[in-house]
Amino acid sequence: MANLDKLKSRYESGYLPSIKKSSKSNVSPHKRRTIIVFAVIILILVVGGAWFLTKHKSGKLKNLSVTQTVEPATGGVSKSTTTYVSNGNDLNLTFNYPSNWSVTPPSHDNSTDQTITVSSPLTSIFTATNSTVTGRVVMEVRPASATINELNANSPIEAITSTQIAYSQPTANQYQYPYVSYIHFSNGSNVSGAFEEVMVTGSQILTQNEPLSGDYLAGLDPIISASFYKCSNPTCTGSSQTPLSINGSTWQNAPIFQAVLTMFESFQLN
Repeated sequence: MANLDKLKSRYESGYLPSIKKSSKSNVSPHKRRTIIVFAVIILILVVGGAWFLTKHKSGKLKNLSVTQTVEPATGGVSKSTTTYVSNGNDLNLTFNYPSNWSVTPPSHDNSTDQTITVSSPLTSIFTATNSTVTGRVVMEVRPASATINELNANSPIEAITSTQIAYSQPTANQYQYPYVSYIHFSNGSNVSGAFEEVMVTGSQILTQNEPLSGDYLAGLDPIISASFYKCSNPTCTGSSQTPLSINGSTWQNAPIFQAVLTMFESFQLN
């Protein structure tokens, strides 16, 4: 009771008990500045690092080497054909070829019996090793006086026994049912039955694995053949073309080789 009277007396006299104020933050102004500085430095490092990584990756992408891919032409065989006329003394003949293939010398301009070369555009070809590559077909028509030089190197043999075809509109000067022979070279695929060249051998039938030479087939008039090449670049000439091996199934079924057979059958020899 005495204590209550004492508190009452103090209250009436205007005295109030002191209230302890909460202490201020224990972090000094100096420490606070230090923390802010460190935070700013960390932010700069994060932003700068992100910029550096982005720039570095971008630079790497710019310096990446790009490997050239040889893109094949679509299809390789035109549905339309063009008639070629050779007006030479020996090469006095006509034949039809796909209109999107190239030919030299020009039609009606071969009075000197130059070798006629007909080349397909680049196309996808299924090989004897069951792979698909970019390649082309080159048909040549050579006069009888020419040497079949390719048969004097790389140990050529007959890959499969010759098969007979029929000229579609033969003249009186040509053998109506010539043989087509399938030539394999030692620098081609070692798959059995593979070949890299076909040749119209007239009345000559060749048996499988029969050795061949330029002299052996001397007397062909004209010399009509087609060779197959794998292409490592769009020009497909010189060292950028290498022999391409196919088999009998591809020869019979692929449109590009059906086109070759159709060209062979279209020859008219005057």
